[in-house]
Amino acid sequence: AWAYPTARHDAPALFDSVATVAARQVGQLNAHNVAQLVWAFGEARHSAPALLDALAGRFLSLSGRWTRKDCSDVAWGYATLGHAVPELHAAIAGFASTSMNRFQVGDLAALLWAFGKVGQEA
Repeated sequence: AWAYPTARHDAPALFDSVATVAARQVGQLNAHNVAQLVWAFGEARHSAPALLDALAGRFLSLSGRWTRKDCSDVAWGYATLGHAVPELHAAIAGFASTSMNRFQVGDLAALLWAFGKVGQEA
């Protein structure tokens, strides 16, 4: 799923299929897998609300395993798709506020943009 939006190749049927399969396997995903999927769907501008809700829950359940990059990709993906999950963005904001020194400028910029887009206080 990552390669298609990166190559600017429109593939809605592929993303629909990925959403179906990923929704069945969401419990097997780690935080990085979740971040990659959310980023890919955001980059492709392909909304899959049921999958995004499931991925949000999975990401929240893995909060002890988050990286700064995973957090910025997840926040960016949800904001790009206009899919608000307030508890997810609040948890990411909390993580960022206690881990600020680990974030690179680009990741912070993505977080701030995402928070502004969904109305999350940083």
